Amino acid sequence: MLADYLGFTFLSLLDSSIFSILELLVVPVITVLYFVSRKKRAFFFLLFLISYSSADILHIIDDDNLSETLYFICNILYVVSFVFLLLEILKTLDIRVIIRRFLIQTIVLFVLVIYLFTVLYGIIDPILFETNVINLVRFVEHSYNFILLVLLATSFLNFLEKDTKKSLFLFIGCLSISFSDFLLIGYYYLSDIEILNYIAIVLNIFAFVMFYLQTDAGIDSKKKDAKIFA
Repeated sequence: MLADYLGFTFLSLLDSSIFSILELLVVPVITVLYFVSRKKRAFFFLLFLISYSSADILHIIDDDNLSETLYFICNILYVVSFVFLLLEILKTLDIRVIIRRFLIQTIVLFVLVIYLFTVLYGIIDPILFETNVINLVRFVEHSYNFILLVLLATSFLNFLEKDTKKSLFLFIGCLSISFSDFLLIGYYYLSDIEILNYIAIVLNIFAFVMFYLQTDAGIDSKKKDAKIFA
C-alpha cells in the first residue's frame, strides 16, 4: 500500500506536458550527437533521425496543440522516417539467406503483422475524430501503424540473418518504439491510465538510445565468432 501511495504521489508531482517535451527533445539531441560523434554516417539512418527530429520539433513549437495541417505534416514525417529506417535495414538484408534459412519464421512473422494490423485497424477505424477529413486521418493512422509493424518484423529478420550486436540493438530499438506506440494507442483510445503514457515515453527514449548505440562500428561483430576461440 505504501509503495502504491508513493508511486501515485510521484506521478502526480510530474507535469505530463514537461515530461512529454523532454521526450521530444531526446531525438534532436541524439541526431546532433550522431552527426558530431560518428565519422561514418549511414545515409538512410541519418535521414531517419532528421525526419523524426523535425516532427518532434514541430510538436514542441506547437505546444502539442496541433492544427490539422501540422498533424498531417508531423505524422507524414514520422511515417517517412520509418521508411528511411526500413531502407537502412533492407540495404544489407540478404533476402536469399532469409528465404533459405528462415522461410517458416518469415511467413509466421508476416502473418502476425497482418493480424496485429487488423487488431489496430479495428481499434482505430470506428473512432470519430474531430475533423472534416476523417478518412484521410484514418489513412494516416493506419499507414503509420502498418509501416511500424513491417519495420519491427524486418528488424527481427535482420537480427536472425546477421546475429550481431548491431542488429540486436537495432531490433531492440524497433521493438521498444513499437511497444511505445501500442501503449499510446491503448492510452488514447482505450484507457486513460496515466502510467501507460509514462511507460510509453520511457520506451521511446530507450528505443533511440538503442538506435544510437547500434551506430558504433565497434559492435558489429558476430556473436558466434567468439566460439571459434573458445
